[in-house]
Amino acid sequence: MNGAEQHTGTQGQDHGQGGGGAAWRYLLDEGTDPAGRVPVHAVQGSWPPGPDVAYRPHPRHGRPLADPVPADAPPPGLPPLGAGRRPAGRGLLAWLEDARGPRLCRVAGSSGSGRTHLLTWLAAACPPDHPRPGRRVHALLDVEGLTVRSAATRLADLLGLTAGTPADLLEALQDGTPCTVVVTDLDRAGGPGLPGTPERVAAELLAPLLSVPWLLLVVEAAHGPAADLLTAAAPGGAVLDLDQPQWTDPAQYAAWCARLTGHQVDPATTHPSPGLAQLAARTPGAVLDPDRTPAERATALADTWWTALPEAERGALTALSTADGPLSTELWATLPGAGGEQVVKSAADLLPPPPMADRWRLRPDEVAHRVAADRPPVDHGAMMWEVAGGIPVRADGGPDLAGSDPERLALLLRHASAADPATPMLDELDLLLHAEPATVTAAFQRAEDAGAPVTALAEAWRLAAPDRDALARPADRAAVLHAWLTGRDDQSAAHCAHLAAARWHTVWNRPAAGPCMTALGVGPTVGSLLLADGTALGPADPATGEIVGVTSELTERHPRSIAATPFGGALLLDASGVLHPLTVDGAVGAPPGTLDALGAPPGTLDALGPCTAVAGHHDALVLGHPDGSTSHRTLTTGVTHRPGTPLHDGPVTALGVTDADGGTLVVSGGEDGRVWTWMPGRPPLPAPVDRRPHPVTATALGATPGGLLLAAAWSDGLLRLRRWGERHRGADIRLGAPVRSLAVTPDGLVVVALPEAVLALTLVG
Repeated sequence: MNGAEQHTGTQGQDHGQGGGGAAWRYLLDEGTDPAGRVPVHAVQGSWPPGPDVAYRPHPRHGRPLADPVPADAPPPGLPPLGAGRRPAGRGLLAWLEDARGPRLCRVAGSSGSGRTHLLTWLAAACPPDHPRPGRRVHALLDVEGLTVRSAATRLADLLGLTAGTPADLLEALQDGTPCTVVVTDLDRAGGPGLPGTPERVAAELLAPLLSVPWLLLVVEAAHGPAADLLTAAAPGGAVLDLDQPQWTDPAQYAAWCARLTGHQVDPATTHPSPGLAQLAARTPGAVLDPDRTPAERATALADTWWTALPEAERGALTALSTADGPLSTELWATLPGAGGEQVVKSAADLLPPPPMADRWRLRPDEVAHRVAADRPPVDHGAMMWEVAGGIPVRADGGPDLAGSDPERLALLLRHASAADPATPMLDELDLLLHAEPATVTAAFQRAEDAGAPVTALAEAWRLAAPDRDALARPADRAAVLHAWLTGRDDQSAAHCAHLAAARWHTVWNRPAAGPCMTALGVGPTVGSLLLADGTALGPADPATGEIVGVTSELTERHPRSIAATPFGGALLLDASGVLHPLTVDGAVGAPPGTLDALGAPPGTLDALGPCTAVAGHHDALVLGHPDGSTSHRTLTTGVTHRPGTPLHDGPVTALGVTDADGGTLVVSGGEDGRVWTWMPGRPPLPAPVDRRPHPVTATALGATPGGLLLAAAWSDGLLRLRRWGERHRGADIRLGAPVRSLAVTPDGLVVVALPEAVLALTLVG
């Protein structure tokens, strides 16, 4: 075979918990360096991780990405980069634009060396729409306090995708879209309550990402175990160590130091560390040895700084050190021993400024270590009750969690989890809804790592993947938790539905053992719902989701879509674009065994040509094609109808069909994010019925008691339900997982197939 198979340091490895960290394998054009940056058009295909997986041809092989911007287009002005760090900034820009450079760049250096500041600058200097393609950063992910799952969820959200695990994210990234991801604060992943999380994030999420040929990764990580894992995954990766003097201009650094307020700073003794200079400006009588390493100088300076502090400010900073994470000054001032608002304000002036406005923690790390050395062990149980005392009280005497600060609730949960990983607070639904989501995810992870039984609420939280900006409001989190608690804890599900007051609710929820697909039966299977869960296919009752016939084994593990056929069977479209006929045994209203129908008689599929989506209807199949065109083929007559010109730019990715207005109405979604409707024999509408800047993953429509109902889903996880002609009604729903297929039943249920379940939703009102 012509080509070179790419091998990475993570190939074939399973990195344990967190969602399957094994890397994909890729077949590259001959002569392509698998360790370097691989053009999308040079990737012939891939194999997903796992046994018995099929080879997937890459749809963009041989098709170079169109780039209308000249390579020598002048860049826009760069934002300022202080502390003499222009050489480091230029170095990162040169790496980013080097088409022959490694795919990994690790930014190292001691605490206080300005790693986070530098990478935040890089993201600001290189927005996703930068006119020069080589200077685009598509996601800036801060992993401080995050787990493997919440990091995967947030990164997917930043990239316009949806994923609850690293495996889901890797699957979503296989479309070949080049992207650059910047990761900050890897060494603080998980926080103090989850030691070892930086290594887990590196092994289970970042190392597998390095196998994706069109993805570049910039990671902030000091030398240590997490960095070693990245080096093993990408041995030739670049390292920019900010402790090395060549990355800081001495003259610019000295000028920056001269502008610091407080005590005079000798730039020769603090170079090249901005954090060291900022601490020196807050320390009287600081004398440092420039021949020692920045970390050694920081340790000596932290001792001098701590000794010079007034007693009240010492108490405030000791209180801050018990928080196990960044705090606002408002919450910091309420901690035991903090001394109140004025003392905290004074203590804050004695710290280097935080990377994020009003989110304080002890920096650099040597300062945190020095304060902790003089502090007695934290009594997390007592701290929990102290923090709880600041929660407002309702008129009935109960805690007003909805009226409390999410940051306070997160701190309460951190101390409760530290005191007891299986804390009963993890069963307090209202607390979890109103606390900061990343802290809740970390608390559930801590309970899981401690061996606590997985509760229905913990499982629903995992599936809902609420660590996303779209679920910032408690009502939005309540809505999606309602969906996943249905069938697991119906009382909690009803409580969430009440709190959410959404225009939709979940009727049933059927967990599955593998990737799910669904389609409405047609012809002999009309009235049934076809369900595939990755291992079996069977007819189900649309009202309940219960299987009513005998299931047939599925050997194709990575289906793209499924459609019922007029012959009483089904067609499965695999990831390679091949249609497989399937049998269906049993149907609603028929005794099991009375129907054993083929997906298609021999020869039926031979003339259909390449397709990227399929739907069945009466005596017809509706097909989507790689060139963006759609077609409606009547099988008994062979007559084919199609719009005169392709409706989509790029492949059709989803189809649905129903009876309407005395004819057949087709809905199609494409890689271009547009949703079109058309009727065979009639011209299409002048404009798409919907469009978003993300590929469409599923569409469906159906005549219901409330009128014609249109459902469409996009790659970022948005599911949109609209009744025909009601532009501003319906519902926008995010379930925390990619929607793989949709079906609308005659009773008005919208059946949603997800990676781990099939749900039935309905509009309210």
